[in-house]
Amino acid sequence: MKRSIPAILAFLYLSTFAGAQESPLKAYIHTALESNVALQRQGLSYEKSLAALEEAKALFFPRLSIQARYSVARGGRAFTIPIGDLMNPVYQNLNQINTLARATYPDYPTVPEYPMINNENINFLRETEQETVLRLQMPIFNQAILQNQRIRHNLAEAENVSVDIYRRELVKEVKVAYFNHAQARQGVRILEDALALVEENLRTSESLQRNHKVTLDVVYSARAEVEEVEQQLAEAVKNEKTAKAYFNFLLNRNYEEEIVPMPEEVLAPSAISLEEARNQAFRQREEFQQLNYYLAAQDKQIQLSKGAHLPQLNLQADYGIQGTRYEINDDADFFMGSVVMGWNLFDRSTKAKVQQARIEKLETESQKAELNQQIGLQVVNTFYGLEAAQQRILKAEAEVVAARQAFRLMNKKFMQGQANRVEFTNARTQQTSAEQRLSIARYDYQAKLAEFERATAGYRFD
Repeated sequence: MKRSIPAILAFLYLSTFAGAQESPLKAYIHTALESNVALQRQGLSYEKSLAALEEAKALFFPRLSIQARYSVARGGRAFTIPIGDLMNPVYQNLNQINTLARATYPDYPTVPEYPMINNENINFLRETEQETVLRLQMPIFNQAILQNQRIRHNLAEAENVSVDIYRRELVKEVKVAYFNHAQARQGVRILEDALALVEENLRTSESLQRNHKVTLDVVYSARAEVEEVEQQLAEAVKNEKTAKAYFNFLLNRNYEEEIVPMPEEVLAPSAISLEEARNQAFRQREEFQQLNYYLAAQDKQIQLSKGAHLPQLNLQADYGIQGTRYEINDDADFFMGSVVMGWNLFDRSTKAKVQQARIEKLETESQKAELNQQIGLQVVNTFYGLEAAQQRILKAEAEVVAARQAFRLMNKKFMQGQANRVEFTNARTQQTSAEQRLSIARYDYQAKLAEFERATAGYRFD
């Protein structure tokens, strides 16, 4: 059988309550969403993930770079060109022929003697060398770049969902802090009213004692009661200031800034069943969407690991100058274009990487199943917590009515001398306690409503 909550204050995120929250709590929520420091930090994490995605996309584009090298070398391997061994015998024969010819023929022209030459020793490393290249590189087929871009896209979307998750959590925290402060402020007012009662009782007791109608112990008892309420009031003021500071902290405001209370309005009743609440949570909670992005990224990681078996094809074009020194002439510049392929034919670690990626995906799927149970349990707990809070309001209202009537009658009897100090004090304490419990019950219901709204992802962002 379906159970539902007949709303006393209604379901916050339903349209019946939307207008009531517009001012001032709605404005405070907007301020928190714009100014909260932790939310801004979450936004920076998302911006960082977008930058990583842009980096992955950039790998598809060509890269243009300049690479320059100037080298000075000494020593190293060398080879000998036997020029002397080849030419010196020829030169010797020519010199002999020329000498004989001049002795035989007086008119033979004078030919200079051919010198003897040495063999040439050439080093493999030139003493000075430079190469300056303008290089263009572009991937033609690279599975790793493609899958990496898809992985980064899914991770960026998951990080964006993290921002949405924190925004929804922040809304809940702002609402709970707002109602906690309202409760603390109401507690201060209740104790201020109680203090006025006991101070008036003290003045009455002192007047009666001066007229010898009561003894001095009655005055001391009344004074002790005043001191007790003052201590309670001091504690309540401290709690109110602490609640105010935390609320302003969420809004990134000065801790002492005043908080505008919500006007008390009668809200239209509405209802939602537990099954509807669970289904809504399963549809709208951002945590499921985030895990889906993680699962998609892990699918791409598996493909990336498998893609290590595929070849990589890249285009490279070089234009530059080279030589022993920097100069530009017809022989200095050069151009070279290449299509470069790399193919990893065997790598035993690839299988292990694929298995590792599959296990990580299984872990995420298990985490999603666990999240499904956790969120379902969270909805159940907040649902029944809201029901209990509603019942506490009804009982607290009845208790306040009875306690006020009892104190009014006891006060008359005490003023007429028909009741003693203990009876009066007990009646006053019961009234104050009942009013405090009613205040706590009402604002606790509002806080429980905010938690239920968070569990079901019911808040609608503008």
